[in-house]
Amino acid sequence: MGLHPYADRYAVHPTLPGTGVPRDQILREIEEMSAAEDAVAHEGKISGSIYSGDEDHYAFLNEVFGHFSHANVLQRDVYPSATRFEGEIIAMTADLLHAPEPVGVLTSGGTESLMNPLLVYREWGRESGITRPNVVMPETAHPALHKGAHYFDIEVRLADVTDQFVADMASVRSLVDADTVALVGSAGTYPHGLIDPIGELSDLAVERGINLHVDGCLGGFVLCWAEDLGVPAPVFDFRHPGVTSMSADTHKYGFGLKGSSVLLYRSPELRRLQYFVMPDWSGGHYASPGMSGSRSGGIIASAWAAMVSLGREGYLAIAADIFATARRIREIVGEHPELRVLGDPLFNVAFAASTGEQSGVDPIDIFHVNDALAAKRWRLNGLQHPPAVHFCVTRPNTLPGVMDRFAEDLHEAVAYAREHRGEQPRSGATYGAGGLSVPRDRVAAGMAGWLDATQALPSG
Repeated sequence: MGLHPYADRYAVHPTLPGTGVPRDQILREIEEMSAAEDAVAHEGKISGSIYSGDEDHYAFLNEVFGHFSHANVLQRDVYPSATRFEGEIIAMTADLLHAPEPVGVLTSGGTESLMNPLLVYREWGRESGITRPNVVMPETAHPALHKGAHYFDIEVRLADVTDQFVADMASVRSLVDADTVALVGSAGTYPHGLIDPIGELSDLAVERGINLHVDGCLGGFVLCWAEDLGVPAPVFDFRHPGVTSMSADTHKYGFGLKGSSVLLYRSPELRRLQYFVMPDWSGGHYASPGMSGSRSGGIIASAWAAMVSLGREGYLAIAADIFATARRIREIVGEHPELRVLGDPLFNVAFAASTGEQSGVDPIDIFHVNDALAAKRWRLNGLQHPPAVHFCVTRPNTLPGVMDRFAEDLHEAVAYAREHRGEQPRSGATYGAGGLSVPRDRVAAGMAGWLDATQALPSG
């Protein structure tokens, strides 16, 4: 595909065109690319990524976005509407996640919502005299936490997971020391959709007088409805006294536009550690609540519009369909002795190949299964440690007939994997490209090549 995937259809612009391209031509190209790329999403065959899939919903949000797309929310005196939208989004999310008070910020997405609390906890540690801070998290925690720790010079200590793929508390406890500023748990984990033992992590945080961030970026806005729907899920939010911050992405199961996320804190004192203030700059007093500076008011307005237009009734109905579809996927996977579901997932189902001892049949390679599914336009996400794939259920996957097709295609995919034992699969475990044909032994080299290639992108 390379760096110019549409070069066979449209002109490539390695430099700024001398004469502007007509708007109608630009719109035609945009519409054609968008329609082609969304086609598979409408079939309900994509894991994650496309969370709503409702074109009327998107049209409504795009209309809202258009009214504020040009607005810079740094300038609240010009656009006080942003303060209304942001305040109400934070308040609604705080209510859903049982925060003691609506204290939070909006961010550009899950990565920023995971990096910001690490900065806060580093600063919290400095106030306590900690100069070499560390944070303890299970190895399934999101890579954005590692990214934040890298940026802010925080040591990451990785705890083991149990045979159910959630944080092993004995391992977590063994890694905590006087320089630990925070623990992290997920609800649910990106790889397996599982909820770490947040109650036990909370108890440990309270015992040691440290912080606990719960990463609900993926699952926060769907798992929060489990209790109302009678779906058995452990408490994972601020009802645990040790939880000091939580993140939940409005651009995932909040069904807002990309990219928006909510980051909540237990107290204003913690949130204040995230602010950057420069009172004596020649350009005037500067203050920023997070890493972002200028932000589009359109993203905030559309996130607010998504939440208030769906309401509790809308979210509950969608969540019920998602939980039911995830249960059906578990049933479908369970029909094949060659496969096993990892842990006890509620909305994001990971499955791997069974060992011979577990199944009584000769083992297969899970990535052969993925290859066969990809050939039928299914896009699941490849995982490693252990090799697996996951199916993160979103609204398009709940449409009538989708699971019937999945059952048929998975049956054929398992047969394909049996026939190709001992051969090299085409796919592998690459975050964000699980459905692509990337051999496992070329993933690292391919990523390095992609990074090198992007450095040359400006020159075409």
